[in-house]
Amino acid sequence: MKANDMVLDDQTLTRGAADVSEKPVDWRTILLASVGGGLEFYDFIVYGIFAPYVAKSFFPTGNGATSMIATFAAFAVGYLARPLGGVVLGHIGDRFGRRLAFQLSLVLMTVTTAGMALMPSYQSIGVTASIAFVLLRFLQGACIGGELPGAIAYVVESAPRKSGLACGVMFACVNSGSLLAAIVSIGLHAWLTDAEMLAYGWRAAFLVGGGLGAAGALMRSGLKETALFLSIKQQKRTKLPAVEVLQRHWFQVIATIGIVGLNQALIALLSVAMVPYLTQVAMYSADVASKLVMFSIAILSVFIVIVGYLSDFVGKPTLYLIGAVMIAVGGYPFYVSVGSGVINPYLLFGAAALIVSLIAGTFGSFAADLFPTNLRFSGLAISYNAAAALLGGFTPLVTSLLTGLTRDHAAPGIFIAAVSVIGVISVVAILIAKRRISRY
Repeated sequence: MKANDMVLDDQTLTRGAADVSEKPVDWRTILLASVGGGLEFYDFIVYGIFAPYVAKSFFPTGNGATSMIATFAAFAVGYLARPLGGVVLGHIGDRFGRRLAFQLSLVLMTVTTAGMALMPSYQSIGVTASIAFVLLRFLQGACIGGELPGAIAYVVESAPRKSGLACGVMFACVNSGSLLAAIVSIGLHAWLTDAEMLAYGWRAAFLVGGGLGAAGALMRSGLKETALFLSIKQQKRTKLPAVEVLQRHWFQVIATIGIVGLNQALIALLSVAMVPYLTQVAMYSADVASKLVMFSIAILSVFIVIVGYLSDFVGKPTLYLIGAVMIAVGGYPFYVSVGSGVINPYLLFGAAALIVSLIAGTFGSFAADLFPTNLRFSGLAISYNAAAALLGGFTPLVTSLLTGLTRDHAAPGIFIAAVSVIGVISVVAILIAKRRISRY
């Protein structure tokens, strides 16, 4: 690997376009860039919440368990589509501009989400409904594969000297999608009967996502291309950005998978696996479990912004390493404490959210710094989606299997500690490589 093939300094963003003057951060632009990520989290949670109704509407096998398996298989299809979508939208973003890829992903996400809500049921058009629903889920997943990596690239390039704070604000907004999904679920279940939920209630929840996407796409239409991307507009474009990323920047890709993977595992544990764990293993009531998760997400959203702000002064690697080491050491004791009840659960989950914010508030801007401007979108898309597929998609399954096989209720803590060690190794490898390159 050549020294000039690596981009490892936190200040490379500003050096990458010396002719681009630093302007005040346009926070409206940052907020608009966050819309798609918030919709991603919204759809993620809504699909899980309303999965029983989706199963009955599109995969009525006559066996409830089989129907749910088919429903979650359709959910997994979206994860399988993410790397493909990331490569395609990353190519568009690095060749023709972030704005085009950004707008395209949100428009298609909106259309597919609305399409899933409006799709006739199996009872109306038979197996065609099942196939069409899966295809829409595939397209939706492909769009998501480029949305959040594109958002990271866009906000970092829009605020190069405040990239930590910009990413912190963005991810705080993205987390709001989870809170909105919970609010919509609570409202619909309070107002509608189970029969009404099956008939149209779950569709209303999906339509809310489609409406949010449509509003976001309309508001995003006024976004401008980033100055850093425009600064390389006259340079020769890379014909195949993804190929060049894998050929010349494979080290950054591997390290970024480890860095992003820890955040993916943590979010999957909190958003997907935690409520089932609390209710089925730790024996909390469903109401308390849901409140604890929502409380954690709210605390996390606040501290993500604070950590992002601090990272612009202290340094992203430093804060990330502190968080990863604390999780590696405290992951198992956390689950022991959850099961024993010796610590007030709100205090425990609040402290955990604070520690997790050290990862969630730094990983995005840190990862963006590892790729040159002309390949940033593709580099992030490949790395982010690989991490999402490996850890975001499999963490709930692995931790459940680990708990069952070991019969240790704190087994998920072992898993997240191991993932944290991988994150630490990835950051240390980057820092060592950076130090070696600086000698040349």
